[in-house]
Amino acid sequence: MVSVPDGFQPAGRAPAPPPLDLVQDFVNTEIPVWAIDDIATPEALADWLRDRDLLARDVSVDADAFVRTRALRALLRELAQRNTHGEPADEALRAEFAALVQGAELRFALAPDGDLSTEPACADVDGALAAILVRILDAQATGIWRRLKSCPGAHCGWLFFDGSRNASSKWCSMSICGNRTKTAAYRRRRSTP
Repeated sequence: MVSVPDGFQPAGRAPAPPPLDLVQDFVNTEIPVWAIDDIATPEALADWLRDRDLLARDVSVDADAFVRTRALRALLRELAQRNTHGEPADEALRAEFAALVQGAELRFALAPDGDLSTEPACADVDGALAAILVRILDAQATGIWRRLKSCPGAHCGWLFFDGSRNASSKWCSMSICGNRTKTAAYRRRRSTP
């Protein structure tokens, strides 16, 4: 199976800034139309989480955690697609999310300077998922969450960060996916009598 090179972004687009970079990397471990899945096995998922210091070396990934993690990845892609089109989350998506993250709990800590912080309440895969979800909360607090989008190109699906001034980017790359889609639509219109 093909793998995405570290740091790859279509057409040289800038990656999502922290804290969204981890979320972008997590969701982009799978690009279905490219036949890419960097966490296709429980062992690959464990390695990916360990490489990002989200899972201890002595913790394994069981079948249930593996399935839930991949389902959460797909749900986060769906949320990014909704960001692309400006659509809210419906009741079914909210219910699915609640079921997937019920074990991803956080605890609060107070730093010496008086700042509050959160950390995963456990050191297993649910703790790793909690750490990923906290990044989304942080991005929402800073107002950049809605800029994480999923390319609607028929041959893509890449999660990209919309760094445009008015957050109106729709494609991971206008020169690649945008032009392909627009050219295909033009050809369809021209071939219709």
